[in-house]
Amino acid sequence: MKIKPDIKDKIIAAANALAGEGNDNPTNDQVRERMGGGSLSHISPVMREWREARKADVVAALEMPADLKKAIETSVGQVWTAASKLASITVDTVRQEAEAAITAATGERDEALGEVSRLETRINELQQALEEKEKALQQAQATVEKERAQNAKLGSDNAALATRVDDRDEQLKGLKAELKEARDDTKALQAELVKIARGSNPKK
Repeated sequence: MKIKPDIKDKIIAAANALAGEGNDNPTNDQVRERMGGGSLSHISPVMREWREARKADVVAALEMPADLKKAIETSVGQVWTAASKLASITVDTVRQEAEAAITAATGERDEALGEVSRLETRINELQQALEEKEKALQQAQATVEKERAQNAKLGSDNAALATRVDDRDEQLKGLKAELKEARDDTKALQAELVKIARGSNPKK
């Protein structure tokens, strides 16, 4: 497995830091804990290399004067401790930034879900209002059709009534003519009766 250089450097830094603190043979779990997390599949092969290199360093150190060995170990330990702290600070910073980003994204998601819920509610309200308006329109159309039918019937009835009135007018005209003729006949008869009456009475 190819391990990225930055990950390998962090593992070695953690191991050296532990060694500088007196732990000459740190375990993989201890290194991972010092790193603040990590994969054992990465840590294990790097630690094998580190232990082999450590053995070589120990052999070389045995050949060095004690004061020089101590000075070197102290310096290296201090350097790696500082590097480890810097790495830990970097990891913490990245973690904090990631947590802040997750929190912000969660807030945006919740806000978006709230907006979606509000819009769905509004859509349901509009659909209900539309259904009510469509129902009212259908009722209004039914009423208009009914009134049109009634008006058509009334128109037909009015036409029939007008025809009947015209017939009555014609009948009245005929009756008036007959009445006038009867009156004329009556007047003529009355005049004739008067004439007859006068003729039947001799002059004195």
